[in-house]
Amino acid sequence: MRLNTLIRNLKVGERLSFDQGRIVLGLDGNTPKTARLRLTLHEDVVVDKPRTAANDEQDKAPIAAT
Repeated sequence: MRLNTLIRNLKVGERLSFDQGRIVLGLDGNTPKTARLRLTLHEDVVVDKPRTAANDEQDKAPIAAT
């Protein structure tokens, strides 16, 4: 598989569109340590999620008493 790398600087509020608008990436805000990215995807776009992000909801399974 051939991979392409794209590097762009975005200002808050700017968007990048990919695959004729099927994928839209935007910078919604940032702090000195983080950037808030917004991805807008067509429903058939598969998102590979290698790890859990800090703001993802976790399963709230109760902890079993021992």
